[in-house]
Amino acid sequence: MPAPIIPALPVIPWKLYPNIANIPSKGFKGIEVEAIAIERDRGGDVYCTRLVFSPEDGPLKMCSVFLREEGGGAVCIADLPTKEEAIAYASEVEKARGWGLNGTIWDLRIREVPGKGYVADPRQPAAFTLDPSKAGLYHRTIAKEDLFAGGPAEHGRWLAFADASSHAVDRAAEKEALLGRVFNAAIAAMGSSAPADGSSDAVRMRDMLSEVVQVNRSDRLAVFSAEQRSVIEEALDEARFDLSGHESDEDLCGLVLAASPYDLFDNMDEEFEVGLLKAFASETGVVAINDAIAASPFRVGAMLKAIHRRLERHGIESPFTHHFAEADTDATPAPRG
Repeated sequence: MPAPIIPALPVIPWKLYPNIANIPSKGFKGIEVEAIAIERDRGGDVYCTRLVFSPEDGPLKMCSVFLREEGGGAVCIADLPTKEEAIAYASEVEKARGWGLNGTIWDLRIREVPGKGYVADPRQPAAFTLDPSKAGLYHRTIAKEDLFAGGPAEHGRWLAFADASSHAVDRAAEKEALLGRVFNAAIAAMGSSAPADGSSDAVRMRDMLSEVVQVNRSDRLAVFSAEQRSVIEEALDEARFDLSGHESDEDLCGLVLAASPYDLFDNMDEEFEVGLLKAFASETGVVAINDAIAASPFRVGAMLKAIHRRLERHGIESPFTHHFAEADTDATPAPRG
């Protein structure tokens, strides 16, 4: 089926039936949710929309809800910015009308790689992304285990796109929830030999499980290279930070923010410094740093300002500007007169 041609970009969110009760009760037999790509034609006068089945079809621009007519045709009733909104709207229609809910969105897969997030759509600037809407989408018929053989995603896993969530949303709560599930399962498995709730043994057991859980989390963030980790750990150790040796990259970001800039950057090779600054400014680095700040706002201090200024000095766009914009404004002298 040729791609539909439209005169202008769709305005989203859009719903033909904001009041679901107004949807006709006859003439349709099903509901479909589809991932949609949009591009301007070569003449630049119209836009083409098409279903996404592979990264070649993308990138994903919106998710649309269709009603399948009894005669076989389809009518679009909603264009929404996220799959979550599209599925939620379609589910409400399903409840109201009793028609089956399907669509190729449930056949789409994305590749998750430990520490990196998802393999990004090839049009994205980075190879990996924490946002599933920016990931490369593959139909289940081509989402095979050997597709990334020999590459950085070889040891990843396939996830259903419809079930994939952002790795950048309330990570602290997600980590705590996962640890809680593992701890409760272990307690249940131990039966009568399990430590008493709230006891020192229970606390110690939870701490031991925490290290194992964090090391094996598929959605943990990898911010630093092995060499960068080593330099950071050495600098923190010399600054008398108490390290266990099992800190995640996210943990290290939080500790770095609590350190003095001199502890980390003093006598650092310029080339290595640039690489380290790029790690802090990467998507995973920004998420880790912002999470650390959310947990302890006082960490917006000397170290983050030093990272921000060094990024600018090296001509690298700083993702931390907003933390200092207000302070810089306050510091500007008032005009005379």
